[in-house]
Amino acid sequence: MDDIHDQLTQAYLEYFKSNEKFEERNSTRTHTEVRRNLRLIRSLAKQRMDEIHIKHNTTRKTKKKAQT
Repeated sequence: MDDIHDQLTQAYLEYFKSNEKFEERNSTRTHTEVRRNLRLIRSLAKQRMDEIHIKHNTTRKTKKKAQT
């Protein structure tokens, strides 16, 4: 399984494709597909934000302890 960053990149590429389809032909199917991809990006972005926040806080605490 890919990490969240890779999943987010792949989700963007899928969004890009579906957005192109939507712009070419504005239909219910293309509308639904592009919105589904955007929801996935939002969900993955939230997960990635949490990972980054945890890593940042963990690393900072470790560096502070090492310096003292």
